[in-house]
Amino acid sequence: MSLLKAQSLVKHFPKHGGLLSREVARVHAVNGVDLEVERGESFGLVGESGCGKSTLGKVLVRLLDPTSGSLHFDGHDITRMSYRELRPFKRRMQIVFQDPYASLNPRMTVETMLAEALRFHRVVPEAQLSSRVDDLLERCGLRREVRRKYPHEFSGGQRQRLGIARALSVEPDFVLADEPVSALDVSVQAQLLNLMSDLKQDLNLTFLFISHDLKVVQHFCERVAVMYLGFIVEQLDAEDLSRDCRHPYSQALWGAIPIDNPSEREAREVLEGDVPSPLQLPSGCAFAGRCPLVADRCKQERPQLIPLKGNPRHHVACHAVEEGRD
Repeated sequence: MSLLKAQSLVKHFPKHGGLLSREVARVHAVNGVDLEVERGESFGLVGESGCGKSTLGKVLVRLLDPTSGSLHFDGHDITRMSYRELRPFKRRMQIVFQDPYASLNPRMTVETMLAEALRFHRVVPEAQLSSRVDDLLERCGLRREVRRKYPHEFSGGQRQRLGIARALSVEPDFVLADEPVSALDVSVQAQLLNLMSDLKQDLNLTFLFISHDLKVVQHFCERVAVMYLGFIVEQLDAEDLSRDCRHPYSQALWGAIPIDNPSEREAREVLEGDVPSPLQLPSGCAFAGRCPLVADRCKQERPQLIPLKGNPRHHVACHAVEEGRD
């Protein structure tokens, strides 16, 4: 059963200009996304910078209101809920941000920061706040003694552990991890990914993991969606990402990953052209201007995300794949 379900989700940002600051255009950040995240899974969302990943994540947890479409969490329609109606669901949906230093209050000690969330959502009685803070720190690999320190006294990896501890403080069901390890060293990335994997198992958490690093997503997630210009162009099992991705954009993303052994280098398809402007979407496939398999139909008709024959878990939005031209 899906914990989070989005149907035809759209998010546009108005662009104003002129003497009266009227709306002159719209930034099409998210364009008709259908997405289901199953309870207890780690679902990856990948794509280049600016493709709409983070915007989609913020809409899914209602940090941003959708322009249109519907959004359900645990069977409840939260699309148009007011702030007061959303409050019990906000506790169950938490975020780990990309920049842990920017997301932590520099004027609060660790203890104050964690206790504030516990008090606001009334997670535990006042008498149990101190022990609860200690438990959170230990669970995230930090010593109890750090509770009186400020964020600037920690390394980047430690600050991200604090961000995870804060997200876990209110006992959520769903965690949006928005590029949580991209700003960290490789060795620290591995430690944080292992920590989140352990927490997922121990606490039965559901993750939406946003990243531009396909190898990290393949390691951490069970399923992956590939996003381009606000559209989901492919969705498949993470283990199939390296060997069976079918959309030309997905293949180009995987081919751009640096290889460990230079002697094993193979010829790669290099994408040409520029990403279309989100202010004015092309009439056909959004990827048509850069696709090596482009045909006339691609420039006129937008492909739908449909399952592959024989594999209902693998969806692709590509006319070339549908017609067997890939």
